Amino acid sequence: MENQSSSEEPRSMETNSEIEDSSSSRTRTSESDDPMATYHSSGDEAATQEVNIIYMMWMASQLSGGRVLMPEHNIGLRGNQYIEAVLNGNPRTYKTMFQMEVPAFRYVCDLLRQSFIMDPTERVSVEESLGMFCLLVGHAQGQRIVGDRFQHSSETINRHVKTVMRALHQLGRTVIRPTNTDGVHPYITRNPHNYPWFEKCLGAMDGTMIDAAAPSRLSNAYRNHRGRIAQNVLCLCDFDMKFTYVYTGWEGIAHDAQVFLDALSRSPNKFPWPPQGHYYLVDSAFPCIEKFMPPYPRERYHRSDRYSGHQFRGYKDYFNFCHSSLRNIIERTFALLKNRFLILNAMPRYRPTRQGMLVTACCTLHNLIKTVTPNDEFIQATLALQFSEENMDAADHLGETSEVVDVSYESAGVMAAQRDGIAIPMWEDRFGE
Repeated sequence: MENQSSSEEPRSMETNSEIEDSSSSRTRTSESDDPMATYHSSGDEAATQEVNIIYMMWMASQLSGGRVLMPEHNIGLRGNQYIEAVLNGNPRTYKTMFQMEVPAFRYVCDLLRQSFIMDPTERVSVEESLGMFCLLVGHAQGQRIVGDRFQHSSETINRHVKTVMRALHQLGRTVIRPTNTDGVHPYITRNPHNYPWFEKCLGAMDGTMIDAAAPSRLSNAYRNHRGRIAQNVLCLCDFDMKFTYVYTGWEGIAHDAQVFLDALSRSPNKFPWPPQGHYYLVDSAFPCIEKFMPPYPRERYHRSDRYSGHQFRGYKDYFNFCHSSLRNIIERTFALLKNRFLILNAMPRYRPTRQGMLVTACCTLHNLIKTVTPNDEFIQATLALQFSEENMDAADHLGETSEVVDVSYESAGVMAAQRDGIAIPMWEDRFGE
């Protein structure tokens, strides 16, 4: 019995091993025969890899501050490529973008290089820097928008705009000055209402309100009579519609006469005094003193005040009409300046000193544009401005005179007599009275 049982145990063990081998072989056979099993196995591995990739991206985003870093400027042409494409493209497109024609742009760039006022940097050329400045001041665009256009950072845009502004401000010492002081200007000789009566007139002077960005503690000082936060800029222009003197730095609440007396009384301001016997036209806000001719007080002045049929009431009324027509040159010059440089109507929050430099830079650029392109869409006539070593040297001594502002009754009497010497003969010549 014992031998029989012992002989059965190995047989049963063999049977169990055979059963396991057969079951495993059937399993392998079924897996190899079932294609879906293979598909599910490979799909699980791909899903696992995808989960690992997502997890690694999430960890990278957490380590980088919660977001994946991407380049800020990675679209469009780079700044130098954009400038070259526009310069060689449609002229109307360039005029629209930079508010000037291509010859004027190239002239300003050459002038900045030749005068050694501004040099190109390693990555930005003079053309690109001037293009940044013109786009910003011409369309009152923010620095981020200009940076997106030129594919530069805001810091780069700010640095180059400031460089161009300082260069034009320095160049203004030569450009903003009287250029035609010999003889009578053709603008006067071509008009019989002005010649020969105003043959000694050299230009017109007035103040204009330009938007300002003032700190809250100084907002009342910069608020003018119209309720705008502005700065009062005193300007003098000739009959070429070029600025010959620009004086910035006064708040909007200041009166034109106050700014006028301050500009004349400070010798560092280098005011261009007219020669003896010549004068500038001013409006009734300015004092009646020698070399500055205002209209007759308490008389109609503006051209809109005329009656139908030019029914003048006397020589004073007629003189004021001619005076207003001729002095209107400064108002049209202001309009051209503000229409070309829209930033003057929406001043950024720069420091007050930088705002004044920006106004001077725009006036300098205005004169240069009128020099090169007399048929510009903003203007119709101009005279050529010649830059030479003689003119550059003479600019340092311009306005250094021993003139003293004379606001006495004697000075007012001299100007009143000169005004009567024009008004009475002009009235008699026109109406024979």
